[in-house]
Amino acid sequence: MRYAPFALPLALTLAACASAAPAPSEPAENTASAVVTVTALYRERIMLPPGHVLTVRVEDVSLADAPARVMVEAQEPIAGAPPYRVVLAFSGAEVDPRHTYAVRADIRDPSGALVFVTDTRHAVLTQGAPSSADIVLKAVR
Repeated sequence: MRYAPFALPLALTLAACASAAPAPSEPAENTASAVVTVTALYRERIMLPPGHVLTVRVEDVSLADAPARVMVEAQEPIAGAPPYRVVLAFSGAEVDPRHTYAVRADIRDPSGALVFVTDTRHAVLTQGAPSSADIVLKAVR
């Protein structure tokens, strides 16, 4: 009880110091860019003729009852034999560590018809998932 007179002023001083402290800034990973590296290939032993296009997307697949939200998409004309490597970069501020992200890829012919497509989920960026994916595309028949 003999220290009671000092408790109130000490508590007020600590409260004043706590409120005067600058707010912590956002983590550096949210302000930097997020980079996802994708290697896509197909197992069929064929060369695709010119005009085919590879499309790779990073999608937010967190909501089970809603369509996936496309975070970034890249389209590249097919040149040469697989594997095809695509680097996707976007703002790290868009990545929510509580959400789930996945990579998808497809190849379309010059008329836009689907030729190869991803048939498995490739998680990236959050919840222990890597920032790269190796995708094996399946033929659409």
